[in-house]
Amino acid sequence: MIEISKDIKELLFLGPVGTYCEIAKNQFISLIPSNDIKQTPFSTVKNIIEYVQNNEFAAGVVPIENSIEGVVRETMDNLLNVKDMSLKISAETVIPINHCLLSKSKDINKIKKIISHPQALAQCQNFISKHFSDGIEQIEKASTSKAAQELCELDSSYAAIANQRTAELFKLNLLAKNINDEKDNKTRFILLSRCHTTPSDCDKTSIAFATKNQPGALVKVLNVFDSLNINLLYIDSRPSKKNLGEYVFFTDFEGHIEDDSVKKVLDLIKLNTNYIKILGSYRRF
Repeated sequence: MIEISKDIKELLFLGPVGTYCEIAKNQFISLIPSNDIKQTPFSTVKNIIEYVQNNEFAAGVVPIENSIEGVVRETMDNLLNVKDMSLKISAETVIPINHCLLSKSKDINKIKKIISHPQALAQCQNFISKHFSDGIEQIEKASTSKAAQELCELDSSYAAIANQRTAELFKLNLLAKNINDEKDNKTRFILLSRCHTTPSDCDKTSIAFATKNQPGALVKVLNVFDSLNINLLYIDSRPSKKNLGEYVFFTDFEGHIEDDSVKKVLDLIKLNTNYIKILGSYRRF
């Protein structure tokens, strides 16, 4: 279970207001015992992680994985740069993604340009091609909520792809709902904090590691999980950014860092890696 510290004074999230990250933040806020928490939107994942690392009483909410687009690379890369060993993933939640088409206009036929986050645009291509000509201009913005907010300053030929709450926040017309190409679209968000977690009946541990540069090194690491009958939930890789062809592997597996079986896994993995970082142990969503 998570033991949220009363010392948390500020909770950061990827803003502006109206993002799916804010929805995730609202779920995490219920875990914090104090009612006097400053809730601050930041413009980038990098800035959130850097701020939390440099401020003892801050925690942050960032996206880490989307069911359609996969891993959030900015989050993964910046987790590797965290030097404070007490800062870990301490909780997760999964938010359904339901994109909508918003505009000042009430007529979808008058839309000439669509603005949104690049992932949102990519996730709605079937809808866009069905309802608009090939010449429709698609403009990338920093977030879906930022795109909706910018509509307030643009003319009615613009539309934005965002969630329904932003239509309410910025007083926009809802031209279409649930326009995702894939209807079972979800994003996983994590809470980064210095809170301690204790084992529950349904935990996962996240690590990052780099194998030794020798034949079969990755296979040997994966065989450790098999030999100890530990379920590997997820594995992905990112370039090490040091040498071409070198990768860091991100892995989630069942169990808590305080479990004897997990301690044994980590001891055995170290024999075949030249780098390992514990990203956190926390209750599975």
